Amino acid sequence: MLVFLSMKNFALIEELSFDLHPGLNVLTGETGAGKSIVVGAISLLLGERASSEQIRSGYDKALIEAAFTWSGVQPALAAKLGEIGVDPAENLIVSREISSSGRNVCRVNARMVPLSTLKEIGRFLVDLHGQHSHQSLLFAEQQLLLLDEFGGENVLTERRHWQSLYQKRQKIQQMLRELGENPRERARRLELLSYQQDEIEAAALDPQEEERLQQKLALLDNQEKLLAAVHRAYHELYQGEPETIPVLDRIIRIKDELLALSRFDPEFQGYAAILEEASAGLTELSHELFRYQDRLAFSPEERQETEDRLETYRNLKRKYGQTVQEVLAFQERCQKEIEDLENSEARATELEKERQTIEEQMEHCGVALFEKRKAAAETVESLMIELLQELGMSGGKFQVSFRQKEKPDRLGKEDVEFLFSANPGEAPKPLSKIISAGEMARVMLALKSILAEQDQIPTLIFDEIDSGIGGKTIQRVAEKLADLSAYHQVICVTHSPHIAGKAHHQYNIYKEPSGSRTVTRLKYLDTDMRIHEIARMLGGEESSEITKRHAEKLLEKEQERA
Repeated sequence: MLVFLSMKNFALIEELSFDLHPGLNVLTGETGAGKSIVVGAISLLLGERASSEQIRSGYDKALIEAAFTWSGVQPALAAKLGEIGVDPAENLIVSREISSSGRNVCRVNARMVPLSTLKEIGRFLVDLHGQHSHQSLLFAEQQLLLLDEFGGENVLTERRHWQSLYQKRQKIQQMLRELGENPRERARRLELLSYQQDEIEAAALDPQEEERLQQKLALLDNQEKLLAAVHRAYHELYQGEPETIPVLDRIIRIKDELLALSRFDPEFQGYAAILEEASAGLTELSHELFRYQDRLAFSPEERQETEDRLETYRNLKRKYGQTVQEVLAFQERCQKEIEDLENSEARATELEKERQTIEEQMEHCGVALFEKRKAAAETVESLMIELLQELGMSGGKFQVSFRQKEKPDRLGKEDVEFLFSANPGEAPKPLSKIISAGEMARVMLALKSILAEQDQIPTLIFDEIDSGIGGKTIQRVAEKLADLSAYHQVICVTHSPHIAGKAHHQYNIYKEPSGSRTVTRLKYLDTDMRIHEIARMLGGEESSEITKRHAEKLLEKEQERA
């Protein structure tokens, strides 16, 4: 429910703010006072297009702000608020700033949001009927949902049955897609997986082997360097050169000399023992170096075999993973999918039978749902024609049109569209094609009256719904607005004293000079003030005792009715 509205530097309004209440709220005032400016401000908060011309002359920016409260939040609105980080349990503060530069700043609970988000949220908060087009009932899906709600459990139970079947069918469709609905596609997939699995299996990969091969290839590529170094070390240690004594011989000679000195000092025996041990180790090393020369004598064929085996590893890693472990993991997945595919043929046949059974059930359910919707639509049509006559549109026609969907969805097999014609002989058209603001407002009032308990939009605004009507018709419009306010907060801009007399709360909008300029003001009317305002509406500029008594009677009658 809209509980507070504030405007600054908007059109003729310099600064204006006021509270709104449950029930029927009416805005009255002389023509041109600025009543529709208030409605225009609300439409901007609901995401309608803004213009820099709406900013008060002499200012760069205009600011509009509103507060909404509720006792319960529609699930779709709660989800949308959650997307932008707003707690659905909080009251809602919506604001929009328009500037002469064309820049708009929209906020929801102090969070900046794009205009499109503001418009989406606004659809759940307010239905605005009249010169502005913010009616949720202009959306075909909303028309279908409201028709179902009007049809009650008889329709809703059948729709829930349809939705259950539809969800089951969607799940089966997904499983079939995962299996691969096309048998040829499954066969092609199985052939590819088998090839990949066989290729990896035949390679017999081993992470340790790859490491050994890499080491071996490094040896092969540096074979000459290694042989030269080993040969040089062997000769230095064991054989020596013509002009030099081998290292081992020199060590043995030094050892013998130290051992000879031990007769003078026993400590030299220990020194000699160290050299004896070193001599033995170097002797063993020289033998190992000799044997190493033999092992390092690889043939060119052996190098090619090593390179080819490593290329096998590189090729499989290029295709199936960056490491041997990843390639082996890919092989396991191939094997698992092969097993699934080999079993999928039978599973797919089973799922196809399930889908066929569900589609047969959906066919029966769809027909039953259509018939129940058709019955509800006939009742709505009958009630609408009756109400339109009461609201001064005796030649009006109202139809609920059903059109088969190309593809059934979660709501059924058909789309619903509300059609209307104001004049005899004129074909009914969609509600969005209604040109007259007064006609649109009355059609919406009639629809809202019929669907009042089902419609979840909390606030309804009717801008000059009394345009072009009078007599008993305006009295009936007033009664319908009052009835509607039992289910919704209703805000009405009106020139009609009959509608004003039915209101629970009345506001007067007026213009007055302020310095060298004119500004629009608003005041909440108490009972005495309401009598004077309704008397003015009854008698024009001058209110007489007769019009005052008439105004008192209108208010008394409403109080008795309440």
